[in-house]
Amino acid sequence: MITMITLPAEIRFVRLASLVALKVAEIFIDSLNPSQSDAGFCDAFELSVSEAFTNSVRYAEHPEQDKTITISFDSDNDKLTVSVSDTNSPFNPDTPLPDFSTYPENGYGLLLIRQLMDSISYTREEGTNRISMTKQADCTQNHNP
Repeated sequence: MITMITLPAEIRFVRLASLVALKVAEIFIDSLNPSQSDAGFCDAFELSVSEAFTNSVRYAEHPEQDKTITISFDSDNDKLTVSVSDTNSPFNPDTPLPDFSTYPENGYGLLLIRQLMDSISYTREEGTNRISMTKQADCTQNHNP
């Protein structure tokens, strides 16, 4: 594991969660090839963590209780994985697409995550939901200085 952070399940901590994800992604990309940057990779990571964290906060049953959300990062060669864990009720990660014709305000989080990340998985163990999202870095990029 690279690092882990546990934050209160409050909407005011979404930005902190996404900034941590962005910084971890930047450091990870830099460790692969310091002469290259991959803003798309980093942006996808930041937005995916923001969406997953927001969902965890929104679906917390008893927000008045001291609920927390844990975000952990792990790497394997050129892949970076982030897991977002909470103790909310189980959920179905295979939710249908939102009805775009009605312009819904909600329902896009998992859709965005599926589009941005290379793989996602959901597990429920011992009362804990864990959504894990993996993105592979494109180490073949050629950037000119």
